[in-house]
Amino acid sequence: MKKSFKALAGLCVAFVFLAGCTNSEVGTAVGGAAGAGIGYAISGNALGTAIGAGAGALVGHSIGHQQDRRYYYYY
Repeated sequence: MKKSFKALAGLCVAFVFLAGCTNSEVGTAVGGAAGAGIGYAISGNALGTAIGAGAGALVGHSIGHQQDRRYYYYY
């Protein structure tokens, strides 16, 4: 119960901090976190985590930037 409460509290805090960000910024943060998790799951060491976080941040930023451009030209 305590672990799930801590995880829920962490998600709520992350949501509050990311609420006013652009899609590029949110994509960078989410992609970096996901990439770090995947990198650690695959390699199990710090180097794999760092590489995964960097690659995830680049991909997330690219996706978020495309969404920002789409919304800019749409309106």
